[in-house]
Amino acid sequence: MNNNIVYSTSEIFKFYSENRIKWSQFYPSEKDVLEYVNPKSDTKVLDIGCGCGGLGMALKEKFGIKDYTGIDINKKAIKKAIDLNPLGNFLNEDFLEISSSKIKNNNLIISLSCIDWNIEFKSMLQKAWSILEEGKFILSIRLTNKEGINDIKKSYQFINFNGNNEGEIAPYNIYNFKKWFSEIKTLSNISEIYCYGYNGKPAKTAITPYKEVCFAVFSLSKVKDFNGELREKIKLPIEFK
Repeated sequence: MNNNIVYSTSEIFKFYSENRIKWSQFYPSEKDVLEYVNPKSDTKVLDIGCGCGGLGMALKEKFGIKDYTGIDINKKAIKKAIDLNPLGNFLNEDFLEISSSKIKNNNLIISLSCIDWNIEFKSMLQKAWSILEEGKFILSIRLTNKEGINDIKKSYQFINFNGNNEGEIAPYNIYNFKKWFSEIKTLSNISEIYCYGYNGKPAKTAITPYKEVCFAVFSLSKVKDFNGELREKIKLPIEFK
């Protein structure tokens, strides 16, 4: 059973139509990992939780990428994405419900502030990895050395970009660092783990028992029939090494 929330708030459309549409507007962790991956101009990108498609415009600006598909559950965001980026391919669907045939043949899958904002975190991670035949999967995640939490009743964030604790809420998932690493190392044909992150306070609109988390972005590489040694390059605060 899919328990993900179908967001309808206008806050997503209002914010992402003006923010995170240029390379300079992305977080240092996101830019670090994308620059490490250094995708070529002919890379085929699938953006899970694309909002208004700003990442597609930023990737074109920075790397010259034109083949970009964005999927988002918010209808208003997708409508704006089509206006902002008419060359992109946009799908207004739940990632867990969409047919894999519609989103195959991509060699770079990205999910920034999406999978870690959904109830079905593990299912979305597994599906994203399964449709990636070979290439890289980039995703953001919040980490802690304490017990992780994936319970919207105990840790959540208001989808309100004015800093007000009102409106729809999304899960504010925080993963235990060791469990997260153990989990991703079991992914089939994973050849490399690269990550960059830093500690910080949760968002003002987040209601969570944690006073500090590590905001990290990971690049997970997949190679068909890989049987070599897993490479790791971890750029996180010292307590996570």
